[in-house]
Amino acid sequence: LIAAAQMFSCGLSTNHRHFLVPAINLLDQIITTMSSSKETPAASVASALFSSDDTSLAEGFRDKVAALHSFFDRDKDGFLNHSELRGLQLLTSGEEMNVPTYLMACRSIGCDPQQGISLDGLRLVYAAEGSNVEDDYSKVFPAKGEAKASDKEEDDVLEVGEDGVDIST
Repeated sequence: LIAAAQMFSCGLSTNHRHFLVPAINLLDQIITTMSSSKETPAASVASALFSSDDTSLAEGFRDKVAALHSFFDRDKDGFLNHSELRGLQLLTSGEEMNVPTYLMACRSIGCDPQQGISLDGLRLVYAAEGSNVEDDYSKVFPAKGEAKASDKEEDDVLEVGEDGVDIST
């Protein structure tokens, strides 16, 4: 499965790999953890990724991922559908996310594409090697003194999705 996903990702542009490559790396980490652990698979993965002493989760990681998820979850259903996740990728990398990439990203982290990516799913994406929640957070929520998306002129409104979802606020 990992080899197939890696082969698929080789044909994508660098920016389209923004979500896919971290998911592949995470899948590899999960398989390694599960194969070397005597715990149940779910317990070993959860303890490896989200324990309080896990060095891969920097201070503020959970809050920043939650803020990103909440910001892009426009319908407030607790999941990022294709349009919402595409908005996150567009604002953080400048690239669109096509449906096949969205489907593979969802499936690789165990989320139902019809429902979308949960907060835990987005945490898995950002916990994987190759993701940088700090960079993405700073692009969405600029530091004091920098222009915020909500401060832009009406002409600068960013819209994504078939319904023209405004992601500028």
